Amino acid sequence: MNAPVSGRLPGVSAWVVASALLSAALVLVLAAAEPRQATPARETLTIPGLELKLVKIRKGSFLMGQPDGYEGSSADEKPQTKVTFTRDFWLGATEVSVGQFKRFVEATGYVTTAEHGNQGIFTSKNLPKTKGLSWRNPGIANYTQTDAHPVFGLSWDDCMQFCDWLNDRERAAGRLPVGYIYRLPSEAQWEYVARHGTTEDNYEPLDYAWYGANSGGVPHPVGTKQPNPWGVHDLQGNGWEWTHGWYGRYPGGTVEDYEGPASPQGRDVIKPHRSIRGSSWNDRGRHGLMTTNRWSTWGMTQNQWVTFRIALVPDVPPAPGTPVRGAFSAAPSGSAVDAVPVKR
Repeated sequence: MNAPVSGRLPGVSAWVVASALLSAALVLVLAAAEPRQATPARETLTIPGLELKLVKIRKGSFLMGQPDGYEGSSADEKPQTKVTFTRDFWLGATEVSVGQFKRFVEATGYVTTAEHGNQGIFTSKNLPKTKGLSWRNPGIANYTQTDAHPVFGLSWDDCMQFCDWLNDRERAAGRLPVGYIYRLPSEAQWEYVARHGTTEDNYEPLDYAWYGANSGGVPHPVGTKQPNPWGVHDLQGNGWEWTHGWYGRYPGGTVEDYEGPASPQGRDVIKPHRSIRGSSWNDRGRHGLMTTNRWSTWGMTQNQWVTFRIALVPDVPPAPGTPVRGAFSAAPSGSAVDAVPVKR
């Protein structure tokens, strides 16, 4: 063995050391040149009177969906599409809670779809709706609901009416940023935050999600699991979440500010229902917890496993002629209740 020499490692020739240093320098240069999605600085806002917190999400790009041949992925997660957001947006740090939705109902007298005509909600994919159930009591076995739990039993229209009330309330208070509105997030916005600037399709579920293996068969209060690196809780597990768009095929290639199909009659629509994301308190399996996992209610509208979170996003008007289903307003007992348009 060679004797140690100042500036050299024992037993290693000078050219090996030089080669190693050169390789390390090259790695650093390549790493600096490769664009990486930095974790955004944690910036939040809280809606007064609701204590509903949102996290600011910086504009950027990501790959939506999965590449062909990705193990465990589904056909509706393809083709993989590069989506770029040209403006920042905000996303609810948690799902909307029962207590927060209750304040909307108390302020407006709103009657949800399930409560109108005692329609009820779905408790199974194979059974008709159970009358008498609603967001007040979603009928989950062995479940004691509190104001801190996510709100279930709502239709897409109910969620949009909550957002419209919030827009009117915050605009009147001078707190609604110009050019922005509250609404449901698009699928692309939802997945962008769920992936939090990486190509990961999921993360350790026990730390971040209430699901079939650890929930005890019931939902849990919002925000009781760890947030993802961007500060958002429960994107996987606890409750599927309504999104703004229709359940459709991805366009592939590169797009900006992707909103999904323009109408339920489009050729790119898989089923004419709104998309949901995130999985629920009773879901199991690897695919159910993947950030790319998506589904639609397949006509089952209000049910006991879909909730929602809000987003504050750039105001993109709907395409001309886009049909928007109505929602139900409060009315005196025994009177007719007409569908009212859902504002965007």
